[in-house]
Amino acid sequence: MNEMILTLDMKDELFILDEATLNALNRPKQVQLLINTQQRKLVLRACSAGDDEPIFLPDTPIISTEISGRKILMNIRKNMGWNDKATRVCPGTYLANHRAVCFDLSKARLA
Repeated sequence: MNEMILTLDMKDELFILDEATLNALNRPKQVQLLINTQQRKLVLRACSAGDDEPIFLPDTPIISTEISGRKILMNIRKNMGWNDKATRVCPGTYLANHRAVCFDLSKARLA
């Protein structure tokens, strides 16, 4: 499996999901973004349309996709102490039992 990377585009207020992450989640139709600010982790979980706050992804074959996330990114910046709007990339780990990818925000680096 290729390395899963989440791009945090602070300037344009977007999360960019890469192909490896989408493939690890079996190209779901919708996902949830869950954040634990104390542990500095962001989890992207495949979900169903009936789950709380699903984010619907395009049906067409794509290499990467963007998710708008102004409030969540503001929260991440505040909790991480990032005072700039630089784009950062964060490595992910697949959690098979949860059908999710966990991104450790403390390991984010400048893009």
